[in-house]
This record gives sequence, C-alpha cells and structure tokens, in this order.
Amino acid sequence: MPAEPRKPEDTTRKTRDFRELLVESATALRDSDCPWQVWMRLSAAAAAKASTAHASYVSEVALLYERHPTFQRDLGDFVRGIYDIAADTMAQFERLKRAHGLIDFADIERLMLHALDQDVVRERLRAEVELLLVDEFQDTNPMQLALFLKLAALADRTIFVGDVKQAIYEFRGCDPTLVFATLKGLATGNAETDKLPKSWRSQANLLFYLNELFSEALKDDLDALKDDLPVADVITLQAKRPPLPAGPAVATWHLSGRLQERCAAMAHGIERLVAAGERVVDPDSKDIRAVRYGDIAVLARTNAHVEEIAQALRQRHLPMKMTLAGLLTTAEVALARSCLRRVADSADTLATAEIMALADGSEPERWLTDRLQWLADDKESNAWAEDSHPIATRLAKLRDESALRSPVEVVARVLNSVDIRRIVAAWGPDDIRAAQRQKNLDAFLDLAVEYEKHAAAHHDPGTLTGFLHWLENPTSPDLDLQPVVTSGDAVHVLTYHRAKGLEWPVVICADFDYQERLRTWDVRVELLGEFDIDAPLANRVIRYWPNIFDRRKKGVPARAAIEGSDEGDRCRERTLAEQRRLAYVGMTRARDRLIFALSDAKLRDDAWLQSFVQDYAIPQGSELKLPSGQTIPTQCETIQSTDEHRPPGSYRPRWFEVRERKQHPRRFVQPSAAAPVADAAIGKITEFGQRIKLRGDRMTDIGNGLHAVIAAEFVNPLRGNAAIERSAGILAGHRIDALLEAADATTMAQRFRLFINETFKPIRVDVEVPVRHELGDGRSVAGFVDLLAQTENGWLVIDHKSSPQPKSTWRTEALAHAGQLTAYRDALAAAGYVVAGCYIHFAVTGGLVEVLLDAA
Repeated sequence: MPAEPRKPEDTTRKTRDFRELLVESATALRDSDCPWQVWMRLSAAAAAKASTAHASYVSEVALLYERHPTFQRDLGDFVRGIYDIAADTMAQFERLKRAHGLIDFADIERLMLHALDQDVVRERLRAEVELLLVDEFQDTNPMQLALFLKLAALADRTIFVGDVKQAIYEFRGCDPTLVFATLKGLATGNAETDKLPKSWRSQANLLFYLNELFSEALKDDLDALKDDLPVADVITLQAKRPPLPAGPAVATWHLSGRLQERCAAMAHGIERLVAAGERVVDPDSKDIRAVRYGDIAVLARTNAHVEEIAQALRQRHLPMKMTLAGLLTTAEVALARSCLRRVADSADTLATAEIMALADGSEPERWLTDRLQWLADDKESNAWAEDSHPIATRLAKLRDESALRSPVEVVARVLNSVDIRRIVAAWGPDDIRAAQRQKNLDAFLDLAVEYEKHAAAHHDPGTLTGFLHWLENPTSPDLDLQPVVTSGDAVHVLTYHRAKGLEWPVVICADFDYQERLRTWDVRVELLGEFDIDAPLANRVIRYWPNIFDRRKKGVPARAAIEGSDEGDRCRERTLAEQRRLAYVGMTRARDRLIFALSDAKLRDDAWLQSFVQDYAIPQGSELKLPSGQTIPTQCETIQSTDEHRPPGSYRPRWFEVRERKQHPRRFVQPSAAAPVADAAIGKITEFGQRIKLRGDRMTDIGNGLHAVIAAEFVNPLRGNAAIERSAGILAGHRIDALLEAADATTMAQRFRLFINETFKPIRVDVEVPVRHELGDGRSVAGFVDLLAQTENGWLVIDHKSSPQPKSTWRTEALAHAGQLTAYRDALAAAGYVVAGCYIHFAVTGGLVEVLLDAA
C-alpha cells in the first residue's frame, strides 16, 4: 500500500523545532565568552515580518560580527594578503620586463626621476632647457609633479597652465590639491600667478548662467583646495561674445520612460531642433545661421550610455559620430577578413560563402547551390569560384605572391586591389555611414601594422595566418574600436571625459540622473601630513577598504559606520567634488546653447545633478532670473519618443574609375640584381689560394661572414692567434662557426690581402664602400662595393663571391655578375673616379677573375 501523505502538522512541528534550536544556539553564542566564528551571507538587518519573532536572537548576534576579533583578524589577513599579492605581482612584472628588455610608461617616469638626480644629466639640461611649459597642470599626479619640479629647477623659465575646475581624472591618480599646493609653495619664491579672465567661447547669456551656477557649486571645493593662498576669483569669466539675438541660452528637455525610451525621445528632440532651424553662430565665419547636426554634441556619463544614444540616433536615420566598439564585427571588416582567409587557405569554403553573401548579397540558396554543383561536377575542391567569381579570381592571383609579402602588404592589396573598398562604398546608406565604413577599413589596415609590431616585440615571424589568429584574440579592447569620422554633418556623441578641450554650438547634457559610485572602496593614495613642494612624493600612503558587503547597502550597520566615518566622509566629498567639476567641464563645452536632457521621474538624492544644482538652475519657462538679477532666455519642454522615423537621405556613392594596375620599375635598384652585360668578356684569371673546407650549404650566411673577415683583415691586419680569435668571433656572430674553421678563413683573408698588395701595389684600400647613383629614368642604384683599391692607373672594383663551385665555372659565374660590376663602375665614374679594372674574387675556391666590360 502507498505510504500515507505527511500531515501538515508534522512539517510545522519540525520547522518549529528547528527555529527553537536556532534561537537556542544563537542565545548560547551571544552569551558565550569563548571565541566563535560564524560563516554567513550578509542579508538585511531585519527578517521577514512572519519570522521576526523567531529571528531576533540571530539578527542580534549577526549584527555584531564586525566586533568579533576573529572576523577582524580574518579581514586584516585578507587586506594584507591583497597587498602581498600586489607586491609580488609587481615584482614579477618587473622581472618579466627586464627579461624582455621592456619598460612601460610608469618606468619612464620613474627612470626619468632617477636620471634627474644625476649631476651629468642635470648639467646637460641646465645648459639646454630655456623654457619648461606644462599644460593641463590640473591633471598632474604626484610622480609627474616631482618630475616637473626637478625640471623647473633646471630651466631658465617655467610656466604651469591649468584650471583646477577641470580636474576630472582623479580616478587615474591625479590630485587637484596639487595645483594650489604647488602655487602656495612657489609663492614663497619669485613665482607669479596670472589668470585668464575672459571667455571667448560661450555667448554672454550662457556665460552669465554658468558663472552664477558654478560660483556657488564650486565655491566650497575651491576654498578647501586653495587654503589661505590669496588666489583671485577662478570661477567667473568675462564674456567676450555678445548674447545670441534669438533663442534660449539654456533649455530643459523632460524625457519619460526607461533609458532606451529616453534616448529615443532625445533623438526626436534633436531632429526637431534642426528642423526648426534654431539659430547659432558659425564657429568659423562668425555668421548667424541655422543649426546643423554637426553643431550638436550629446554628452553621456558612460560608454554604454553613449552607445544607447547612438543606436537611438541611428534608428531615426540621424547622422552621428562616435567611437563605437565592434570594429571586427562590422560587415566591411568581416568581408575583408573573409578575403584574407581565402588568401591564406583556398580550401576555406566558409570564407568563400561569406564573400558571396557580403559582396553580392547572395542568398544562401544561391551560393549553396553553386557549391553543390561544383562538387557534383567533381572539380578541384580548393578552386571553387576562382573561375566564376571576380573576387575569388583576384584572391587566387594574390595568393601566389602573398608568401613573399608582409601581412600589412597583403591586407593593403586585399582592400585596394581586390575591389573591397568600392564594394563597401556602394553599401551606404548615407554619406556619414559610407565614410565610417572606409574609416573602419583604414583601422583594419592599422591593425595589421599593430600586429607586425606585436610580432616583432615577441620575436615572432609576422605571417598572414598569425594575423588572422591574432584578430581572434586581440590584446586590447581598444583594438576593436571603430574610428570617429571627423568630417560630415553629424551629431557628436561622446562621454563627458572625452569632450574635454572641445566645443560645439549646442551641447546636450544627458545622464544627470546618474548615480556616481563612491570611491570609498577603491584603492586610493592619500597624503598624510603637510604637502612638501621639495618632496611631493613624501608622506603618501595607499589606502584600501575591501567591500565585503557587495551590493547590499541598506540595513548593514557596519557599512554605514564605515561610510559615515571621517575617512568615508572624505571619500564621499572627493567623489562629489569631482562630479561637480565634471559637470562644469561638460556644460562649458557649449558655445550658444546648453540643453539639460532630464528624466521626468523624481531624481534620487544621490543623483549627479544633486551634487551641483541650485534651486533656480533648471529652467522651467521662457526666462530665468539669476541671483545677480540678470535675466536670460530659457526654454522648457517635454519630449516624447515617436514611431515616426526620419527617412534616410539620398545617397549616391562616388568612386574613382577602376584602372588596371601598372608595373613600375623599382625606385631603388640593387647592383646584385642587375642583368648580365652582353658584351662583357673575361680577362686575366689568377689562382692564388687553396679551397676552404665547408661543412654546410648556408652560402648566404657563409658569404656574409667571409666578407666581414676580409674587411677586418684590410682595416686592421693582425697576426697569429689574435687574427684567428678575431675571425672566430666574426664567424660566431654570423652563426657559421660550425660551418668552417676560423683558421681557414683567416688564412684566406691574409693570402688575399698579400696578393692584392703584391700584384697591384695599391695606394689606398677601402672596404664595404656605399655607393648611390641616380639614373636618368628616376631610379637609383644603391649598394656596397666590397673592396675598392686605388692604384696609379685608377680604382679597382673587386666583389667577393662565396660560390663553392669548382674553378671550371669561374668564367661563367664571373660573367653572370658583369651587370653588378657595371653598376659599380658607372656609379664611380659619375662621381669622377677613374675605374682601371673590375674583378670577381672567389673567396672559397681561391681565385681572382678580371671582367672586361664593354669588351666589344
């Protein structure tokens, strides 16, 4: 019989027993004096309402965990372990850099700081440095400040230029307090401070607003930074541009819905702004005209929000410019990669199918049918489409020469010779997107350059296959960024940080509802004690609080205690201060009009806007009265997203006429590659040595080594063991010491020098002489003459050959190099030298053969 079902009261009783046991255990732990340790997952301080009575003892004990010595010991061990791991990692990183002969930017700063303590470096710089100019001084970190101050002590004059209101890189280690601390330290000497009081960027009404807003928002921050240094008002600026005759200086767009809906509404607002022909001042001509898309910049807090806004603009077919991720997945780069794969492997049928789909827009049924028919006809599988598809045909021709070309050359040929750029240009759908596609292909070519640098740095051969594999595992996410198209009428979309230093007639500030993450839990460097301008790196420590609470913020007393401590308050104030400075940077990018794109929902207390906004600051109507009494024109409107999209504009691709590639002669001609001379003849043949015994066939390396041994013998003749030891070092340097004996090479070189001296009695002998001769057709002959000997009758041209062939081949081989000797003779004759004879020296077999040029 089946078992009877468990009764509900049984479950209730067991649950009640468990709760009683839990309460009893918690009570015992609470009342116990002995050490205890409880592993738990942090949760809310209060239990669910139904369980409050049963969980009160557990909650009481759990909330005391931060006081327990075992917990504090574990946390201390964890923090010390983090520091130890960081130190060990840095030490290992230093060892690896030294092993590979590499340094990074931090090493450059550190080594430069050390070099500036060396007397010889200081004296050299003191004699040469007249002016040290440091721009963007507000973004200085302590290490850089130490460098600047050491250099300043050596320069005749030093100028620091900066604006502490634009210090927005504190998260990178920059310290805005250094600006005023440095000024205060320099003020004790003969330093002078100056302020640029005028603004040539923003129109007057907009500047009135910005002055009023940030004079109040940044006042406390700057007072805290400058301490008691008598610094002039660094916030307000005088307007050099008059007010705009019409239109609001500041506007508010209230956007509703979630982020995606607000982005769509913002795109609609931009479209309406341009369609209405709102007036702005042309930055170049200074004429008042209707606003264009290229006059508008949208600033967002994060790269993710930038992409959301860009997608909304793209969906409405509005032109825009931004740095987007995903370069390697764009259609144009995918087509180029497929072509490269087909070059690397003719059997890559997937690459061929992708080429047909992307280049021709072929449906899968079409190329699949073609492939199946190819197989049914029992044709060579690797040659699919090479006789029917123009791109496959061109790639097949390119494959034959790709083995002799670098990856950069192959990529350039694929982009420019296989017709990829023209195909991509036809895709459009508008001028901006077409330009972006071409820029993406340029960036792809740049990736090939980066790959070759990467391969060279790792002492790896740069190959096409290696490049394709490297693209699957890029070494940095920055390699996958699409470049920004800098021309064309398109909206600029970028982060507040990237906007620094730029300006536009209209700036739309988004994300003021953004909740900034406090720096409490970041690794940070703090100054203990007073700042010393003579030792800016002194008294600095690294602080780190591990965030053991994860995302739990409410109902965690320990977290509240940390964040409410003095140090927690300092972290919060530094975060909020940088938020205010970032808002200042973004809002002051506007020349004519500033627009707040705000959510219509109620802002959180910790929203970005709350860190700097004043009660009057957000426009609510057609005008805004500032505390100074100045009234400026404003605007406020609610913008809803719509399903109506701007139709794509007309697009007509423009491309150069396709012309057949012409083969041009090489700009530089190597003498060794010159064609034989028809009327050359053989003169005197002289045997003067014995054959050198070789133990290998690496004749190019052997020839280079013997050239060096002969040159050393003529430049600095040695005797006995000294000469043999030198030859041994030369052969080892060419890695051919196992292929021939150093004594044999030395004997050959000494015998040859003795023969030249006794036979020709030269006045002067030069070795490895560089020559360059400009030909009449625009080409240049460039090379090195192995040996030039000056005699009473003129100069002798002698070229060494390491051929191991028997003496019976001397005539044929010497005549084969008559073109090379002719090139040398003509170059010397053009320089005014008289050439008395040309010779081939067979170093391995021991002979000298005279070649008579122009014998006919």
